[in-house]
Amino acid sequence: MYVRIVTFRLWGTTGDQYRQHAEEIAPAFLAWPGLHSKIWLADPEHHVYGGVYVFASRADADASRETEIFRRMQTDPTFADLTIREFDTLAAPTSVTAPELVRS
Repeated sequence: MYVRIVTFRLWGTTGDQYRQHAEEIAPAFLAWPGLHSKIWLADPEHHVYGGVYVFASRADADASRETEIFRRMQTDPTFADLTIREFDTLAAPTSVTAPELVRS
């Protein structure tokens, strides 16, 4: 299992506009091979949003970087202060606290 955490500050758009956009594009993530889940993050008070992506493998995460959605996110000026961090996971303790993810 491999995890990506993305955060950004909205610039030139509102939280409501972003939420509408997120609802429209959410189904597109179902086509990403190896993506177990995407959790959408929101801190409206500070205009910070993002996502936690759980992939089956690092290779799946790497492949997702070639998608149009990922490329657009990196160049969209409304996503200011964009950060993308990726992590391996600790399988043994994760199998205790999130067994449904480890078995996927």
